[in-house]
Amino acid sequence: MRVRVAGLFLKNSSVLLVEHSKVGRSYWLLPGGGIRIGESTTTALMREVKEELNIDAVVSELLFVVETLSKDGTHIIQPTFIIKINNFDNIKVGRDKRVISYKLFNIDEIGQITIYPDIARELVDFIKYKRVKKRYICKKWVE
Repeated sequence: MRVRVAGLFLKNSSVLLVEHSKVGRSYWLLPGGGIRIGESTTTALMREVKEELNIDAVVSELLFVVETLSKDGTHIIQPTFIIKINNFDNIKVGRDKRVISYKLFNIDEIGQITIYPDIARELVDFIKYKRVKKRYICKKWVE
């Protein structure tokens, strides 16, 4: 089992996602990543955002937790927090080699891309209503 912490950043009703490239495929994720031994979820999230986007993030409230099983059978738990980024214009791809780009996606665009785990509906609901319907979400890893 893996724990992956993620951050949801909204700007002008658009959500920030990072594009990962792995084994010749690309897909989108909320910024974040794995938690190291002895590291808190918030510390891990701040570190991961810095590694992926070369920017400091402030971690706010826990939004929801996603539980999923990847195609290879890896069990993943993803606590997802709201994050704030004060110097958004300074974002650039950081030193994480898997991250190839980032983009703000609006409601109409979110349904057109591959997001892991498949939380497109939850992201759209949060953008529209500024709240979540469920705090715990069980999802299949869509391939």
